[in-house]
Amino acid sequence: MISLSAAPAGGSHVGIQEKQVGVFAATRWELNALRRALSVEEARSAPGARCVIGRRGGWRVFLFQTGIGIEAAQGVCRRAFAGQSFDLAVSSGFACALTAADVGDLLIGTEVLLGGYPDGQTASDRVLRCSPDLAAAAARAAQGAGLVARSGRLVTVPHVLCRAYEKREVAASAGAIGLDMESAAICEVAIEQGVPVVVARTVSDLVDEDLPVDFNLFLDRSGWTRGVLSCLTHPAAWSGLNRLRVQAGVSAERLTRFFGPFLDELG
Repeated sequence: MISLSAAPAGGSHVGIQEKQVGVFAATRWELNALRRALSVEEARSAPGARCVIGRRGGWRVFLFQTGIGIEAAQGVCRRAFAGQSFDLAVSSGFACALTAADVGDLLIGTEVLLGGYPDGQTASDRVLRCSPDLAAAAARAAQGAGLVARSGRLVTVPHVLCRAYEKREVAASAGAIGLDMESAAICEVAIEQGVPVVVARTVSDLVDEDLPVDFNLFLDRSGWTRGVLSCLTHPAAWSGLNRLRVQAGVSAERLTRFFGPFLDELG
């Protein structure tokens, strides 16, 4: 097994403590968008995760690919924090907007709620607070990069919300501006470790937008066959998948454009 931990940072200037940031994203598309803002030094892999190590300004950056979902994110985060010391943590990648927004807009989490089920119930009443200073830095970086940014509560849900009515119900019950499937786990682990954390994600799908297929089928290996059959038997889904591909490309480009200036702002 290849460890997720990294060797102690080298090359620091004498008398200057090098700062390290752990950045957590679910998929390789999100991770690749973030790494384009760095000078990459090393890439590692381990069962269930990838880690890319690079630099930007005075920061040594560890990018972790967690996989999709709160359990996957929590497992990778715990192993990462056990093997490495971080000065701050970031949950990043793509998100679904729960308010009026355009694809590629930046959503900055001031707090994260675990729950937001479509039936109006929540899995937990615990609200995880993000660092106000980091959220303010993210807003300044977005403005400097020419991006539209919205700050507010985000909600982490246990499965993909594929229908617009589900998204609207969660928006109303959680009072959130966006949702994802990992940030609550990332924030929880960081807060346990006493490390300031922020969520900064770009919009890849919209609150009034139905997804073309049930992506929950693809989260389990046993569901892949049913997912593929669903696509094959519904040709109209292909146009919707192509739309999401284009939107993901816009979201990735904006994520790259944001992430470099964000680290510069922290520096």
